[in-house]
Amino acid sequence: MNTEHFTDDMLADDPWYKRGVKFTCQSGCVRCCGGAPGDVFVSREEVNAIAAFMKLPLREFEDSYVRHYSSGLMSLTERRNGDCILLDPTKGCSVYDVRPQQCRDYPFWPEVMKSVFSWIKEADRCPGIQVGEVHEAPKIADLLKSQK
Repeated sequence: MNTEHFTDDMLADDPWYKRGVKFTCQSGCVRCCGGAPGDVFVSREEVNAIAAFMKLPLREFEDSYVRHYSSGLMSLTERRNGDCILLDPTKGCSVYDVRPQQCRDYPFWPEVMKSVFSWIKEADRCPGIQVGEVHEAPKIADLLKSQK
């Protein structure tokens, strides 16, 4: 997730999403999990939880599924086609119950929520945007703050 576009005005008293936005993840859809390279950043706790969930020794999991950056950050690797390494093409996320927080927060990422235009553009990729449950502005602002 790229947070360089995050600005404090996204948390202002009057953000573009002040009336909330509709989003409900659509059954069987995995578009947010691949199709283009991108970083799914993971914490040490998330790495430990995923390795345990997969019943793999931590070192083996990290060697096979985690990219380490010189900054100390870690991200999941992806396949050549851009899909998340943990995406099962027929079943979806193979670690759904312990998926990283970044995945849980989608589509409420700073780069998606920075403007109504970014939100609409993301709807081209995600059929759950503008559908179903209304997510209120305070909840969205809290999620954005936690990603700052």
